[in-house]
Amino acid sequence: MKDRELYSIEDARFLLGDIARKTLYDLLNSGELASVTIGRRRFIPAAAITAFIGATATYIAPSERRAQGTRRAVQMPLQLEPAPPRRGRPRSAAQRLR
Repeated sequence: MKDRELYSIEDARFLLGDIARKTLYDLLNSGELASVTIGRRRFIPAAAITAFIGATATYIAPSERRAQGTRRAVQMPLQLEPAPPRRGRPRSAAQRLR
């Protein structure tokens, strides 16, 4: 692909590792990736692609990140109240299927 200033949605998807179209639009809608509208078409500036890649690049190996424990969410136990007792007479299996 030639170096240009603006890329179409499909070209930008390819440059970003062939990401899904929805993912690209999610990035555009969240403001993480800038775009330019000309007429009814939307284009992604080359500088925006370069800035996005630079901003989201990681320099720590995933195995090291797991060892540091920085990405692990804290899980809290779920406290459920017991269900209230059922009233009336117990139903048979045939009645439950109706």
